[in-house]
Amino acid sequence: MTPDRRRGLAAGLLAAALTLHDLEEAVGYPLKRAAILEILPGAPPVAVFWTMLALVTAAGVGVALWAGCGPGSPAKAAALRTIAAILLVNVLVPHVPAAVALGGYAPGVLTAVALNLPAGLVALRLLRARA
Repeated sequence: MTPDRRRGLAAGLLAAALTLHDLEEAVGYPLKRAAILEILPGAPPVAVFWTMLALVTAAGVGVALWAGCGPGSPAKAAALRTIAAILLVNVLVPHVPAAVALGGYAPGVLTAVALNLPAGLVALRLLRARA
């Protein structure tokens, strides 16, 4: 598989994982907001959370798509590695601790563990592989 093909696959995988993860957060946040407020009194209202989430999702997916298309460059590879690292760190901060604090579920924890973790690892492997 060519480096450009691997980069494109990594980009698509990261964009899909990010989108699905943020959809879970968008659905779960209103359902758990009352419990979240007990722990974080400054938690944003649902509409503000959704707006912030939409912006973060659009930015991340936009960068992934840019980085996955056209000729490769060090900047594109670095952008995809950064997105992968963010998805990996996002499992441990805040999702798993938040799930523990909230009694078993936090918005986004399922996809953080089931999608972000493997997608981030696979993307990093794709970006590291040699032709």
